[in-house]
Amino acid sequence: MTPHFSHLLRTSIGISAILASQLSTPQQIAPQTQFQPATIADIPAIAKAMAQNVTPSGMPRSYAEPSNDYYREIFKGRENAPASVIERLMIRYDLNIYDGAVWQIALSLQKNPAYQQLVDAQTQRLLSGKSGNLGILAQSPTYTYNGHSVTGDGSFILRSISEMYGPMIDPLTNSSEAPAGFPQAEHGLHKADFRPVLGENAWATIIGPLQSAYLKYGAQIPMDSPEMHIAISKLKTFEVMQDDFTGGVLYAPSGTSDTQEGGISAENNISLLAALRILREAIGTREPTTTRLINELITRDAKGPGIEDYFKERVYNAAQGIFSSGGFVSRGLDGSPHYVAYENLAVDVQTWGLTVLGAGWVDKQFGEGAAFNIWNNTKERAGVVQDGVLQGVGYTDGTGMLSGEWTLGAVRMAREMAETYRSSHPDWAQELNRDADSMLLGVQALKVSNPDGSIGYLYANTDGPTGFGWMARRIQHTGATNGWMILTLMGFNPFVLGGGSGGR
Repeated sequence: MTPHFSHLLRTSIGISAILASQLSTPQQIAPQTQFQPATIADIPAIAKAMAQNVTPSGMPRSYAEPSNDYYREIFKGRENAPASVIERLMIRYDLNIYDGAVWQIALSLQKNPAYQQLVDAQTQRLLSGKSGNLGILAQSPTYTYNGHSVTGDGSFILRSISEMYGPMIDPLTNSSEAPAGFPQAEHGLHKADFRPVLGENAWATIIGPLQSAYLKYGAQIPMDSPEMHIAISKLKTFEVMQDDFTGGVLYAPSGTSDTQEGGISAENNISLLAALRILREAIGTREPTTTRLINELITRDAKGPGIEDYFKERVYNAAQGIFSSGGFVSRGLDGSPHYVAYENLAVDVQTWGLTVLGAGWVDKQFGEGAAFNIWNNTKERAGVVQDGVLQGVGYTDGTGMLSGEWTLGAVRMAREMAETYRSSHPDWAQELNRDADSMLLGVQALKVSNPDGSIGYLYANTDGPTGFGWMARRIQHTGATNGWMILTLMGFNPFVLGGGSGGR
C-alpha cells in the first residue's frame, strides 16, 4: 500500500473528513514477553484464513468482515452517514487489487492445488477486464492518460474492485436503501469508488501475477502465459504516464476523483520500479523491444529522465533525512515545469524505498550511512516502542498506532539492510536484525486465533485516521497483512523475482 501522497489519494469518498476525529480505544499492546513469535508452523493456518475469505466465485476480499457489534461501536451516532455506509460496503464487498497481489503470492507459496486455482482465477479476472458483472477498466474518454486516450487492455484497473455495481446490502442495517447524501442515491446502495491508481496496477498486473507464475512454472515463465500477458499489457500506458520533466510516473489519469493534476507518488513509483525490474528479468532476452521499453522507463535516455532519476533527483529530503512522499508538477504560464515535493513522513516510502533501491544505492547517492539514518529517523518519528523495545511502526508521525502490514514491510527492509551492512558496518547490521526480530514479535499483538483454527492479523491496533486520508481498523486484513506475514516467515522478498534468497 497502500499513503503519504499516494494513499492520500486512495481514500474512499469523504471518509477521512467525517471520521478523522473519531478514535476508538486501541487494542492494547501487551508486553512482548506475553507473545510467542510466529513460526513456519503457523503458515497453514494463516493461509487458511486467506483462502476462505473469498466471494462465492473466488474473488478474494481485503478484510474479514467484523461483527455488527464492532460496526455499532465504530459508527455509533453516524450509522447513516454516507461515508460510514460506503466504508462498510467496501469492507464487505471490495478487494483492493494490491491486497489481491500479495494474497496471490502468499497462496502460491503454499504449493496447494486448490489455492493455485484461486490464484489463477484472480489473474484471469483482472485480465478479462471484468469482475462478476462489473467492468473494472478505467478507459477513455472518462479517464485521460497524461493527455492520451487509452482503451482496452492498456487501461488501468480500478484500484478497488467488487463483483457488482449494486444493489449492495449494508451489513449493519441489513438494508439496500441509500441514506440521504449517498452518491446517486436513486440507485440504492452501490459501489462508489472508481479510481485507477499506478501503484495498485504495478502490484496487480506485474508483481502478483509474475511472482505466482515463477512459483508455478519456474524461472522460465512462458511468454504466452496469462501472467506474462497481463504483466506486459500496461507497459505502453506506463510510458505515456511518465512525466518528461521528473521521470516519475503520474499517480492517476485525469478524471480520477480527488487527485491532483501532475501528482507523482514516491511509493507508487517504488512499486512500479520493482515491478519493471521483475518483468525485465522474467523476459530475459526473449523480447528485446519490450526490454528496451522497460529500460527507457527506468533509466534516463534520449527521451528524458527515468524512474531511477526521479529518486536520485527529487525524492530525498536531506534536511529531514527521509524520502518525501511525492509531489506534483505545476506549469507556469509559459508552460515551464516546476516540481513541488511534499515533506510529510510516509513510513512505507522509507521501508519499501530502502528495500527496492537498496541501502548500497542510497548511500552511494546521498552519502555513507544515509539509508541507516533514514531508518533511524523513521523509527524515531513513527516507531511504536514499549519498555524501550521497538514493537513496530505506524503510518506517519506518532507513536501509538501499530500497523501490521507496514511493520512487516519494515521487517523485510531491516533484513535486507542488515545483509548490506554485514561487512562494512556490523554494528548497524546487528541493530537492524534486532529491530527486525522485535518488530516481528510485536506484530503478534495483532494476531487473532479464529474458532476454525485459522489465524488472522488485524490491520492495526487502533481505529482512527492514518494521517493519509483513510482509516485504520481493528479488522482482520487477510489480503495484505496475512500475506506479508507469510512472506516474512518464508523469507520471500516480493520485490525480487522468485523472492531472492527466500524464493524457490
